[in-house]
Amino acid sequence: MKKTFDAVAWMRQRRTQIDEQDAALTWTQKRQRTHEEVLRDPLLARLCAQTVLPQKAGPGTHKKPSSLDNRPRHRDLADRKRGT
Repeated sequence: MKKTFDAVAWMRQRRTQIDEQDAALTWTQKRQRTHEEVLRDPLLARLCAQTVLPQKAGPGTHKKPSSLDNRPRHRDLADRKRGT
């Protein structure tokens, strides 16, 4: 089966093109350009608008087990029936 598209070669070529376009830019300018391109892409722009707040971590923030958490699991019940 002959390949009609070589993704690795295409990606290498694309990286070279981007490097040539960004050669004169500073890190901040490259970052800004990338951000603007992402916002123009309908799929990626949607992800930029989503904000996920991190959960607090530390003493007293973890959920304490309830009585339901101590219930035997299905596999445990099956083992009991078999006597193992």
